[in-house]
Order: sequence, then C-alpha cells, then structure tokens
Amino acid sequence: MQKTRVRGLTTALVLLISLAALTACQRPGQSAYSYSEVGKSSAVSFGTILAVREIDIIGRNSGAGAVVGAAAGAGAGSYAGSGSGTNWAVGAGLVAGALAGGLAEQAMADRKGIEYTVVLESGVTLTLAQELPKTDAVIPVGTRVIVQNSGGYQRVLPATNLPTEVKRPQGLKVVD
Repeated sequence: MQKTRVRGLTTALVLLISLAALTACQRPGQSAYSYSEVGKSSAVSFGTILAVREIDIIGRNSGAGAVVGAAAGAGAGSYAGSGSGTNWAVGAGLVAGALAGGLAEQAMADRKGIEYTVVLESGVTLTLAQELPKTDAVIPVGTRVIVQNSGGYQRVLPATNLPTEVKRPQGLKVVD
C-alpha cells in the first residue's frame, strides 16, 4: 500500500513539473515579446548590419530536470530487487535519473542564436547576441536596422519598412 502511494505521488510530481517546463518554451524574438516588455517604451538607434554569425546559447538549467529524473529513477528502481536490493536499486535509479534528467533539461534549454555586428549612425559599432526563433529570419549583412534598447535589454530588428526621412512632428501648445 505504501509503495503504491509513493509511486502515485512520484507520477503526479513528474507530470506537474513537466507541464510547468512546457509552458515556458516561448522565447522573445523579432516578433515575439515577453509580457514584461508590453507597455514599455524602447529607445532605438538606426544602423547597418556589418556581420552575422551563428552562436550557441547555453540555456539556464533550473535543476527541475534533475529532480524529475531523480524521482522517476527512484520510482523505477523501487520495482527492482527485494529487501536491501530494492534500496540499492532505488538509490541507483535516483542517481542515474538525476543525471539523465539534468542532461535532458540542459539539452532542452540550449539553443541556437545569432550575433549581429552593427554600426550605428553615430559611428559606434556594437555586437548583439539574440535569440533566433524558427519564425524569425536572419537579418542579412548590409540591411538597415534599428537596435531597440529597453533598460539594458537590446534587440536588432529590420528597419527596411521604416522611412529614412520624416518631418518633425508638430508640438502641442499649452495655453492658460
């Protein structure tokens, strides 16, 4: 009876953590913004792409994969052996599951990105690494871009759809 209850709790925990991990898969890109960016203004600078290269982004490992793996491994190990052999099987399953879960989580968190080298109109040259979701295209060398700056977070976006010249907006005159 006790083993059945532990297995049930282990299964529920694994499902809960798996669902939580799946909900965090969307990443910011050229057309996807984080909820925390909505309603906030960004200063922009215009520039031109000088160079583009693919990079590897090492994702953040929360440890949840190791916890889920350890629980699953211990649960699987509880089916093996009898007596003290079961304890050894649970321990081995726990360690193997934690290692496998940690590696699996890291593999899911790691991804490809792009590093852009941009020369701004001001003459400043900068490099900027950013996510490259499958829905975004790599911005080619020579393309006119804007670099958004939102309090330290920066993003390179194509500016080909923006005019190169505009009239100064009319101001608002306040009278008493």
